[in-house]
Amino acid sequence: MTRARALAACAFASLFPFVVVGAACGDGADEGGAGSTPGAAATGTVETTNPSVSPDLEPPASKYVVRVEDLGVNWITDIPSTLVLDADTYAKTPRVFSSEDEGKQLLSEWGYVGGYQTGYSPEGRDSAVLNGAYYIRTECHLFSNADGAGKAYRYFVDFVKAQPGMAPVSMTRVGNESAAYVMTLGKIANSPVNAVYHQVVFRRGDLVCVVLTKGAEPFMKVDAARELALISDKKALGQLDAPEPTPTSNYTPAAGN
Repeated sequence: MTRARALAACAFASLFPFVVVGAACGDGADEGGAGSTPGAAATGTVETTNPSVSPDLEPPASKYVVRVEDLGVNWITDIPSTLVLDADTYAKTPRVFSSEDEGKQLLSEWGYVGGYQTGYSPEGRDSAVLNGAYYIRTECHLFSNADGAGKAYRYFVDFVKAQPGMAPVSMTRVGNESAAYVMTLGKIANSPVNAVYHQVVFRRGDLVCVVLTKGAEPFMKVDAARELALISDKKALGQLDAPEPTPTSNYTPAAGN
């Protein structure tokens, strides 16, 4: 399985196939602990920030996604995984909806406004992962109101919980409501080290965001995914600048991308 497909395998809300083959279930005992993660300086404290604030956010959803500039150095944008989403394209998401018609119906009921997804790879790829780096997939979706976003959030969380191999992870809340999960799936390339995926889903007002990390099991806790989710949350709260991302056509992919 390629790196891109392996990462997409755990991303429930991407436009890539959700393929879980021989996934080993995590034990759910992973607790958030101390660790150095990209974005920690930008987000500051890991404590919950204004859990009762429920803003009506302005589109596009891309403004609230973690940008490569938020991560610091040594990260490469995954251009093929960077997509602007509307109801028509998102309704076709494999396995999230039982059919395109169902997807369109639910998105209409939820008041789907639009979404954006992207991903980042560490420089050095799997060699860097074996030394503590990790891959990132992230996406944000806007709805016409918080009620619709809440319905979408609950649908997404129920979908994640139903996937074989997914186990819940204890995590301090992000946004108005959040959930976190872990899955062990396969190995880091050319090594006997288990690959572990952490996924955080959260809602802030009419915004729902997802963060997925993939790293080497000895190094990874839920902290990294939560810190990245906090960046999106703080953008939604106006505590961090939220410019639209630079178009991916302006990026020059590294050799081998």
